[in-house]
Amino acid sequence: MRRAALALVVGAAILAGPAGQASAAISVSPTGDAKFPRRAFVVTLPETSRLAPGQVSVTENGAPVHGLRTAPVGASRRAKLGVVLAIDASSSMKGDAFDSAVEAARAFASERNPEQPLALVTFGTGSRVLQPFTTLDDEIQAALDDPAEPSGGTDMYDAALRSVQLIDKAGLKGGFVVVLSDGTDHGSTAVNDDVVAAARAARVRVYTVGLQSDAFDPDALAALAETGGGSYSEATSADELQEIYRVLGAQLSNAHVLSYRSLVRPGRRVKVRATVTGLGTATVSYTAPKLRLEGVTAAPPGDDNPGWDSAGARALIVIVVVGLLAVSFALFLRARLRTPRDRVAEFIKPPDEDGTTLTGRIAAGAERSISNAGAWEGLAGALDIAGIRYTAGEIVIGTALAAVSLAFLIASLAGPAGLLPLVVVPLGVWLSIHHRMRRERRRFGDQLADHLAVVGGSLRVGHSLTGALASALDEAPEPARREFARAVTDERLGMPLEEALEGVSERMDNREIEHISLLAKLQREAGADAGEMVDQVVATVRERQELRRTVRTLTAQGRFSQMVLTLLPIGSLLFLTVAAKDYVDPLYSTSSGHVVLGVAAVLLLCGALAIRKIVSFKV
Repeated sequence: MRRAALALVVGAAILAGPAGQASAAISVSPTGDAKFPRRAFVVTLPETSRLAPGQVSVTENGAPVHGLRTAPVGASRRAKLGVVLAIDASSSMKGDAFDSAVEAARAFASERNPEQPLALVTFGTGSRVLQPFTTLDDEIQAALDDPAEPSGGTDMYDAALRSVQLIDKAGLKGGFVVVLSDGTDHGSTAVNDDVVAAARAARVRVYTVGLQSDAFDPDALAALAETGGGSYSEATSADELQEIYRVLGAQLSNAHVLSYRSLVRPGRRVKVRATVTGLGTATVSYTAPKLRLEGVTAAPPGDDNPGWDSAGARALIVIVVVGLLAVSFALFLRARLRTPRDRVAEFIKPPDEDGTTLTGRIAAGAERSISNAGAWEGLAGALDIAGIRYTAGEIVIGTALAAVSLAFLIASLAGPAGLLPLVVVPLGVWLSIHHRMRRERRRFGDQLADHLAVVGGSLRVGHSLTGALASALDEAPEPARREFARAVTDERLGMPLEEALEGVSERMDNREIEHISLLAKLQREAGADAGEMVDQVVATVRERQELRRTVRTLTAQGRFSQMVLTLLPIGSLLFLTVAAKDYVDPLYSTSSGHVVLGVAAVLLLCGALAIRKIVSFKV
């Protein structure tokens, strides 16, 4: 019972953290093996504690971290931490005190994690590496069997510094140094601050154990432990010393590595708080490193090398981006009327005159290289139907310039959101072309009844169907004039009138033209009364137009709801990306955020298609 109680008391003393930590039960220190934004810390628990899943939580500046993972020390090679036992072998430790220290080291070695490397150092006047780092118990015990006789002074700080350097030179990711002594330092060239600075650089915590003797002075040991991130313990007998080492060995082997992805901005001071349910809380601080290119040393700004962060460089970037945007928009704003003479001239003018501008030559080359592609032909046909006076090559080049320019500009302001224009701009151009196609087709349908009424009047005064269509072109509005002129021209070039009209029906997506096409075929083959049949078609077209207008009126609210519900989430995300980037940054920088964005995009598309299906009626 007395031994068990002593273990509890000693364990509590060892687990007492240094000043600045929030808990006496656990401690946290960085491992240094993770490149920002990855962060990794070692949390040390009491010897009898076990870390269950979900028991630990970590915050940075009060905000929960993302992707937190825990792994016990020794579970992987990257997680191993070294331990160095530095034992006082000065003249004041001769006899039972030194023998007790060696036996305590044996107890420590037996309690440590078998995969945790251990090194032994003795010090008097100078220091000696009794055993380099090893995980083999036989080598450790053999070294403790022949520790040499105590002699000389007490170079405690030099021995502690050498122990820290052993961990650093061994390539370990951090570790612990346990210093056992019975007095103050005598003869070291290093001081307390040198040991602490080296320990922090090597991610090492320093623990000290004081063994009471005639020359005992605990102040230096306590100060070294307090500033070195560890704890100080004190023993009055050999039994207590062994119990302290046993508990300390179990504690240092009961450590876990916490890793996660940090979302803080570069250069900010970060306070990390680790909480283990039922055990307590510990804190540690670090400064997020600034972004830099590997292997590239940034030159200091000056008159000869102002750097890209200077006001002049930023102004130049803005001017270049604005210039690219102006060029891309100029391609859309420059209207070029293409008459039949222009179309024919494209095929007969000399090659060296093809394309008078750089943009024209690039667009013409793109059109020639993929002119047989189905998608390219579809784009050219859509532009013709929509009444857009640009070639497919000009549209593609202008869209690419606008997308890249906007992506560069937005990326310089909002980071990952700069990728959005690469998708949004081409999609917006395609939707705009389709919108104009639907508008032209709707206008054609609205004009069809009046135009056919004029054609019917011409048929009654004796014109043929082709002549009636041609005579009605003079006063016909666009796009009816353009489409029927195309049909008349094709008929004069040898194409049957019904086939020419079927082409108009397909381009304008209008079934009423099919009736006129059938009428042309009947008149050519059987000589039917075309005037009366055209009047019947006109009556049918007017009734369908009235029904179509009624349907559009009744579905107007649904179509407006589709537009609002589709654009509102996208607009909100863009606004938050620019105005509150930290709030939405997890969506762009974490795998779970990418999943959320993907699911949201799919749901948004499904919702838009569902509403469109509800409000779309084919009349």
